[in-house]
Amino acid sequence: MTNTSKKTKTRTRSAKNKQRPTSAPKQPSAASQKAVQSAVARVHSMPKSGISYAELYRRALLNPFSSDALGVRVPDQFFAPTATLALREFASLKADANGTIDFIGLANPFNPAVSPRGCISNGSTLTTPDGTSIANGAILNGQTGLNGKIKNYRVVSWGLRIRNTASMTNASGIVTTALVPIHQRLRIPHNYLIGNQAGGGTGAGNLHIGYWMQNAGIPSNAYTSTSVVSIDNLLDLPYHARHQSMVLAEGGVEVRPKVTDPMGLVFRNAADSYWGSDMQATTSAVYVQPGDASYLMCDGWTSVVIGGSGFPANTAVLDVEMIYHLEGSPDVSSGTIFVPDTPVVQLDPVGALLAQADLNKAQPFIKIAARAAMAAFGSSL
Repeated sequence: MTNTSKKTKTRTRSAKNKQRPTSAPKQPSAASQKAVQSAVARVHSMPKSGISYAELYRRALLNPFSSDALGVRVPDQFFAPTATLALREFASLKADANGTIDFIGLANPFNPAVSPRGCISNGSTLTTPDGTSIANGAILNGQTGLNGKIKNYRVVSWGLRIRNTASMTNASGIVTTALVPIHQRLRIPHNYLIGNQAGGGTGAGNLHIGYWMQNAGIPSNAYTSTSVVSIDNLLDLPYHARHQSMVLAEGGVEVRPKVTDPMGLVFRNAADSYWGSDMQATTSAVYVQPGDASYLMCDGWTSVVIGGSGFPANTAVLDVEMIYHLEGSPDVSSGTIFVPDTPVVQLDPVGALLAQADLNKAQPFIKIAARAAMAAFGSSL
């Protein structure tokens, strides 16, 4: 090697040394960087099943009745461990004297559903805590309390199944299903003063089902004490479908509600008992002890409204199965609560929102008979 070549290499090494300080760490190889990135991804994004949390959340939103939805959590940045709980509710719907039915399913395990026509035959009369009865209204009896199980909760995923239980030889009637966004910060089922939080009424006795439906945004024939769901106006909503009773008798329809805003992912209080011993009534207002009425809210999700006509009068015609997948802070009753009573949640801008985007693109009404065929071909939509 000539002296000229040695001098050239020496000058090249000297130039590189001038560009990089002697204290600079040695750069890892591309292979080692990739290994570290893969390890971090496995730790933060992959549960033991080998499926990412975002994918499990997506499956729970799209198929709330599938086994993939059990134990699901929202893939956000909540810092503490959470417990999961799945609840199921069943409602039997009976047509009124005119052969019509209505049903409003809500994202609230304490108050799963309301029927202004009183069509929930296995429910109870819709009354306010001070004893005022709502004309013709019926409520599905939900959870009396989640205290002792989880301290705070949020609805991760929920859905409905609708089947015709009438005789196949008398399967008359048409069912309309629709998704209705619940108005922001609505308290269920009445908009009155709760826990010193401002409401729209001066007392429970001054409210009626029509006032609540107006605040909720539910289509109604009129906003009076005898209001019922306007079945014809359900056809004006962007997400609606009509089903022949015979179709519901053969297989049924599954409904997956949609997330409308981040309020659907906020934790709510679960310690109070819905219209139970913790509810106190006074002559002027109704309030809750210890003053947290967040468990009565169901905003952030669409409601599922069912309307039917042309059925045999005063006859049980539909069965509604509801499922709620809840996530919450474990209730530690024998010591210090390890997590705050009101967790502050920052949503994952990638995992949770992409999963919800898939839900928004999916059809909300799916025939149960077709679901088996889709499962056979491995489709999650």
